[in-house]
Amino acid sequence: MSLEKIVVFGGTGAQAGPIVRALSATGRHKVTVPTRNPSSAEAETIAALPNVTVIEASYDTDNGLRTAFRGQDACYFIINSFSTREGDEYFWSFRAYEIAAQSGLKLFVYSGAMNRYRDQFGYAEEFRNSHNLVKANVADWLYQQDAKKLPWSILYGGPYAEMLGSTFLPRQMGDEYVFAAPVNEDSIIPLQALDNYGATGAWIFEHPAEAAGRWVAAGAFHITFPEIVETFRKVTSKKARFVSIPQEKWFEGAASKFPVDQKLPVGKAADDDDATFTFRKTFSAWWSMWRDNRGTGWPEGTIHPPLAIETLEDWMRKTNYQGEPKEPTKMRREMQ
Repeated sequence: MSLEKIVVFGGTGAQAGPIVRALSATGRHKVTVPTRNPSSAEAETIAALPNVTVIEASYDTDNGLRTAFRGQDACYFIINSFSTREGDEYFWSFRAYEIAAQSGLKLFVYSGAMNRYRDQFGYAEEFRNSHNLVKANVADWLYQQDAKKLPWSILYGGPYAEMLGSTFLPRQMGDEYVFAAPVNEDSIIPLQALDNYGATGAWIFEHPAEAAGRWVAAGAFHITFPEIVETFRKVTSKKARFVSIPQEKWFEGAASKFPVDQKLPVGKAADDDDATFTFRKTFSAWWSMWRDNRGTGWPEGTIHPPLAIETLEDWMRKTNYQGEPKEPTKMRREMQ
């Protein structure tokens, strides 16, 4: 099965952008990137790549999905959970798969997540967060679909390693860098280099027969904060330490930058809408999930393609990471 024409949703964003760049670099694919704003700086940058076309289309209308899928062989589908109400994300994820099947696509690749909320924490409300909830449930649903009607693959990773420049940013105190987070010393964080999304996402489209009906790991580094600090010291020769702090302390810092108790998505959620999260609610559950995470397992049958970056040390050296601020996601840049 050859996949020449591929539509990549979210192709102007942090996660799917590297997939667009990796596919463009092969010279074997024609990539279409749908966006609401083709004149944005991000869209113009992506459009300048070889073999890439940007079109105006949205994932949250039937017409937008049909426009995006028309004439395509395959897709990468992702929805930004911060910009969409929970119920809408479910509906448009299911609808996208249906319309992709109607449009004759040969492979539907979904940006999913492991269902830690169910499997590790037994649906305890403390761990229910917008980052993982919908993507995990949709991935579970997709796993039950008949791959003969529309083959699917689920790509999953973890929090971006690039968030070491934002959410995980250390605070410089004199000549020492303090990595403060509301987790424990043995809490395991699956840090995900964005370039590995590019490498593994492109691998799926280059090997569709192998990837169909399978989970594909995007190559996260399963690591603790003390190990992050140790790697930072080794790469930069700077003094550093990890400090475990209460969530309340972390939210005090976040509240100095934006309103943490405002309903998300901003401008779409009513104050009395129980189907939406505040920043505080979703990040409290997110931090609780990683605080109590001790596992490094994968879904049965997971494929592990070759990576662009093998270790966190490699990532720090490649990006010249020095503990300086740099926000990888557009949503949080706009909230600062």
